Amino acid sequence: MKYHWNDHSKDDPDAGVSAGKSHPVEILTMEEFRTACPDIYRRIFSGSGLNHIRFCKADVFRAAVAGTFAIPSKEDPSKEKQVFGYCLTGEKLIFMDDSGYVRELLDEMQDYQMTDVTSPSLQLFDVMEYLLKEDVIFLQQYEDSLTHLEEGLLKRESEEFDVKILAARKDLSALSVYYEQLSDMGETLQQDAAERGNERDSLLFGLFSDKAGRLYSTVQMMKEYSMQLREMHQTQVDIRQNEIMKFLTIVTTVFMPLSLIAGWYGMNFVNMPELGFPYGYAVICILCLLIVAVEIWFFKRKKWF
Repeated sequence: MKYHWNDHSKDDPDAGVSAGKSHPVEILTMEEFRTACPDIYRRIFSGSGLNHIRFCKADVFRAAVAGTFAIPSKEDPSKEKQVFGYCLTGEKLIFMDDSGYVRELLDEMQDYQMTDVTSPSLQLFDVMEYLLKEDVIFLQQYEDSLTHLEEGLLKRESEEFDVKILAARKDLSALSVYYEQLSDMGETLQQDAAERGNERDSLLFGLFSDKAGRLYSTVQMMKEYSMQLREMHQTQVDIRQNEIMKFLTIVTTVFMPLSLIAGWYGMNFVNMPELGFPYGYAVICILCLLIVAVEIWFFKRKKWF
């Protein structure tokens, strides 16, 4: 299947010899691409097809650049990815896709042209740019959610914190790998364009690599932020446990002498003089209250509670 890119240069009389050109983009199934380019297919996919694609990459061949995309879902980045392959030659851009995702992507891009498309490499550049067009806003939402978790911790509202922070870290890890791979892909395409003497393509892919690198750095900072939140939550848990142990220790200490007195007079020996003393019970009660009062005064003086 062929798509003809909206070439804005045909409306620009200063675009030179490229004006009026139409640059087809082919979308092939994996089986069709394997039949058309068996050598590239074996080197890129190793006979495994699209089902085993897990990362984005670009490999340079003698007359082409080919690779794969593995794009995490915005709804759940740590789950399934949209995967497809591509092959870039001097004459055309070929996408390998069995799911229909690329067709939908190109349809969406018809109103979002970002360069005057004069070559297949610029078509690929536009696709890569489109994939990142709203990712800054997308990552801002993650940062807002982490800030909300931090505010909850400060208010001692840590319900399901571990579940939420684990899910956020999984998503951020998937996005971190994704942006790092895109940055590496941009560098590979930049180097290939430079070797071919195409300064404009080299500049554009270099800018894309830098952009993906900045997104990668942003995700890394958010991962560190999530680690700090987890440590903050663990510190709160430790403090709470220490407070509980402190309270139990004080209670145990307060009742320890009372337990001693109760055990002592619980022996009931015949010759214990207090057993026959008419005011013995009252004296022991007063003694216990006095001991508790002295202990509380001592604990407050030491600022133990």
